[in-house]
Amino acid sequence: MIDERYSLEVFLKQAENSEANESLIDQLSQEIQNELHLVLSKKVEDIVNKLNAMGHSLKPYTEPLPGDINYRDDSNNNGYVCNLRLGVDTIISVGFQDTVDSVDD
Repeated sequence: MIDERYSLEVFLKQAENSEANESLIDQLSQEIQNELHLVLSKKVEDIVNKLNAMGHSLKPYTEPLPGDINYRDDSNNNGYVCNLRLGVDTIISVGFQDTVDSVDD
């Protein structure tokens, strides 16, 4: 859950401690990934249902995890055949007070 643990005040207090700040950023990234997974899972399931209503036979290929949702319409009759596959991979990028050295032209 995204809450006050990720407030500006908390980030500023930890700004001098790069390990603590990195840990906070990692935690926030995971929280964002988890929240998006709840939304994306439902939407992907809706899309899979629409495609299956049009004749496909998509089913989960792996256990859906935050950031990694996979479906396949596959069979193994007389050799493996994958008719359609659908994968949703999400990448979350979070940073705080990144510094860049300026270069004069």
